[in-house]
Amino acid sequence: MQEKRNEQTTGTKTIKKIGKTTYEVIVHFNDKSSETMRDKLKRIMLREFRRKSDEKKDDFD
Repeated sequence: MQEKRNEQTTGTKTIKKIGKTTYEVIVHFNDKSSETMRDKLKRIMLREFRRKSDEKKDDFD
């Protein structure tokens, strides 16, 4: 099986082998972003909280 790979290697690279599959993840951030890491994490957590809250409401309907 042929894979398309992004050869961009700027950022932090993590390699993890799970079973017979090796995953390579490169993380990079936008230098021009106006959102701080704290803001980003807060936004993600609030979105997840709202999603779970909506699921619980649907269970009771």
